[in-house]
Amino acid sequence: MTARKTLYGLVHKGAEVKFGCLPTDERDAAYRDWLAMRTGQRSCKGLTELQLAALVRELKRDGSLADYRPGGKAPDRPTDAQWRKLAALCKELNWQGGLDDPALDRFCQRTAHVSKARFLTKGLISQVITGLEKWIAGGAQ
Repeated sequence: MTARKTLYGLVHKGAEVKFGCLPTDERDAAYRDWLAMRTGQRSCKGLTELQLAALVRELKRDGSLADYRPGGKAPDRPTDAQWRKLAALCKELNWQGGLDDPALDRFCQRTAHVSKARFLTKGLISQVITGLEKWIAGGAQ
């Protein structure tokens, strides 16, 4: 895979995390507006490798391209998709620490009876995600 394709994929992966909490019909417009504000273009196709690399750096700085799989890769560990979903919910709740935010750890303690989010299993992270979704739907923050 070329460097350009790798950067292109990283931009799209980061954008998926960054805008994943928006309603489906608003995601594409928000992504293209974000891209236009930073590069003057509404698509990655015409960007140089330097522009793509700058976008990747920005996405890493704001946490959209962090490693979402803390705690190892054992079979009972949460999937990448589960970590991304949990990170998006944290962002929606404005928890600045993301997956390391103390508020998430407190929620995990109450919901799944684990002291830190990094200790969640596949089954427990599903309980936490469901609990956060219900909390958000109820309008509480």
